Amino acid sequence: MSMKRTTAVILSVIAATLALAAVSCNGESPTALNSGAVDAAAIDAKLSATAGGATHLVTGKGTLWYGDPRFQWLNVSFHARLMPDGSAKGNWHYQFRTREPGGRIFVEVTCLSVVGNQAWMAGYSTQAGNPDNVGKWFGLHIIDHGEGHGVIDEMSPTRWFGPDPVRAADFCELMPTDHPIWPIAEGNVQVH
Repeated sequence: MSMKRTTAVILSVIAATLALAAVSCNGESPTALNSGAVDAAAIDAKLSATAGGATHLVTGKGTLWYGDPRFQWLNVSFHARLMPDGSAKGNWHYQFRTREPGGRIFVEVTCLSVVGNQAWMAGYSTQAGNPDNVGKWFGLHIIDHGEGHGVIDEMSPTRWFGPDPVRAADFCELMPTDHPIWPIAEGNVQVH
């Protein structure tokens, strides 16, 4: 079953459940139940308008090539959503080729800011090749230059904030651009 079809089925079941709940709560039945296909984007837009905020989705994966012989490349993949209430949900994983042990980290996203085609996300490590990095804070800056052959998106190397969650939150809030941004050699990112 496709993702859109699964989403439509789930949303239809939720709508039917809410309709039944409405009947049982006040004894009246709804005037009509839309039996057509459910548009998830329209629901997201309606939730955003109701909550007074915007939802954004940032996804992607790619490879960054380092010039440093100790760290030859970095593979990263991420998925994060900015919710209407301003909270963020998601994660990212990165692994880099290194001559030293501990070249991977899994980060739980705690904040996300989106402006135009750029996103800044930060969070804390829940898993790491080096156990000393578990619980440490990291950030990532992504630039989406669009779709199509020959379009090259960009990404910052992972920013390290150590044990300081305030620096991580400031990264999302202040959206700095004074760090390196490198082209993604392989992969694609999307900032919506």
